[in-house]
Amino acid sequence: MSSLYVARGAFRRQALPRCHHILFSRRNLLGRPARGEEPTPLLPGAPTRTRFAPSPTGYLHIGSLRTALFNFLLSRATGGQFLLRIEDTDQKRLVPDAEEKMYEDLKWAGLEWDEGPDIGGPCVPYRQSERLPSYHYHVNQLLDDGRAYRCFCTPEELDAMKRVAMSEGRDYVYNKTCSHISAEESAQRAANGEEHCIRFRPDSQNPVVQDLVYGMYKSPVLLDDFIIMKRDGFPTYHFANVVDDHLMEITHVIRGAEWLISTPAHVALYHAFGWEPPQFGHVGLLVDQNKQKLSKRHASFNLSSWKERGILPIALLNYVLLLGWSPSRDSEETSEVMDLEDMIERFHLKFTRGDVIINNKDEFFQKAHMRKALDRDSAGEASPLAPLMPQFILALEICEEDRRSQEDPSAPHRQLGVRIGPPLATWVDSVESLNGTQDNPFSAIPDRYLSKIFHLNGKTFITPASFLKSNAYILWEVPEQEYMFALTNQRNMLHKVAVREGTEKETQPQPRKISELATTLLESLEGVPAEGWTEENIKSSIEPFIKSIGYVMDTRKKFEAWGWKFLRWVMFASASGPGLIPSMVFLGKEETLARVRKAHRVALSRNV
Repeated sequence: MSSLYVARGAFRRQALPRCHHILFSRRNLLGRPARGEEPTPLLPGAPTRTRFAPSPTGYLHIGSLRTALFNFLLSRATGGQFLLRIEDTDQKRLVPDAEEKMYEDLKWAGLEWDEGPDIGGPCVPYRQSERLPSYHYHVNQLLDDGRAYRCFCTPEELDAMKRVAMSEGRDYVYNKTCSHISAEESAQRAANGEEHCIRFRPDSQNPVVQDLVYGMYKSPVLLDDFIIMKRDGFPTYHFANVVDDHLMEITHVIRGAEWLISTPAHVALYHAFGWEPPQFGHVGLLVDQNKQKLSKRHASFNLSSWKERGILPIALLNYVLLLGWSPSRDSEETSEVMDLEDMIERFHLKFTRGDVIINNKDEFFQKAHMRKALDRDSAGEASPLAPLMPQFILALEICEEDRRSQEDPSAPHRQLGVRIGPPLATWVDSVESLNGTQDNPFSAIPDRYLSKIFHLNGKTFITPASFLKSNAYILWEVPEQEYMFALTNQRNMLHKVAVREGTEKETQPQPRKISELATTLLESLEGVPAEGWTEENIKSSIEPFIKSIGYVMDTRKKFEAWGWKFLRWVMFASASGPGLIPSMVFLGKEETLARVRKAHRVALSRNV
């Protein structure tokens, strides 16, 4: 207890130092009344101090991220501070790596805190297991004031009380057995080492809670003599968070609606100490399609699962922000697609009441922010695509491993050829750096090379797996059997393929074989110099020929263009994917010509 001060005078109690912080300058944030309600500011008019206080008993899910985001945005919108506090008093359920994973996940999401266990601050420590002297000091204060008492009932006796309550069909309420023990006897039994917990002695009337979301709230049942200090000497959540929020001068607490029923107990503790409670806002719970509450046990909603799917952090923030919150209707800006600065600028304290069912708009926000990221990446800024790279490389490695192992040889189509090697040499520091990467063929690929792949077709990116499915032939060769299969699918029109000579509409199209078209295409591309292998030069060389390719429908007698479909067959065996000419530039002249030659061989073998 060396960190405690001793107060002189009549009280003679040890006094803890208060943390002193410097508020940022105030901003002009006059709130407006919500429609149909009493005038309530949409934002406080003074800087706020908010906190996110996760328990490391599991990993963060999107409900936790949403809570952190709301508190973060409130602090930033008012020019205040956002704190991170680790509530690790439930020592039996701690997950060893959960705390470090929380830091990693929050930083990945783009949320920064002003004070916390990892960076310090004026209210250290920010980990509850390191704040035990403070809790013992304050619980002793309540004992001295008669607002708390020691409970010596054993766990077996408490379990028996619960069983009786259940058998009688009523909620369990502690029967106050130990509340009548005198202070002297209680202190003596504790001094003798008798195990006990400490319970709070509430007033006869439950306090009224003024909630920012639900308005006036009062519990319909009287408060139980709830435990504030457990038998192991650790405080309960209800006690520790009240003491910490007061000492850290938290002004606003935004949390899930499941805590609303416990808030009267928290407010009762504030009143017992003579403290002013913070303003509470309880937001609707996130539930799945079965209306079951999300929890740390829902692996599919854990942040790690979203990261593995390759979602952009800002897309995930945008998604969770709009689960139970929406921009003001009075705002001139109507788009739901927001970056972090937009969120701060437009944030307010009007939340949706009631449970919020998880929707599937994450794909919409992923595509929208991917488009914005590609535009920014083109502008030469620090790449916003960087968060995608680790998971994308992992997906590439898995795809290559599956290709090598041929675990599903029965799959007849969309097989992959060997990994494309030559173009990589132009993207790494040296050709030698590619040596020794056969076991992990993508370990030497720099981010700027992968970024180029995204620019080919990134606006369709949702997950690494789905993106690779549509763009695999950018990184792997096209096997001959894929050309065969694609030709088979179009066998009904192959005998109709023709080339229209000249530009006159009355020109009679001349029948041509696919192999002949491939020969002409090869000759045209060979004429483009390697040093001038650009979109402009490729397009000017082959576009007139490509546009001349088509076929005549028997019923309509109309020439139907087919040249670009022919070129897609040559480049990708007719598979969907990125733009053709940009892909040819990316693949390089050597690989492009190799594909034309392979397509030519296949067409010859089929005599088409």
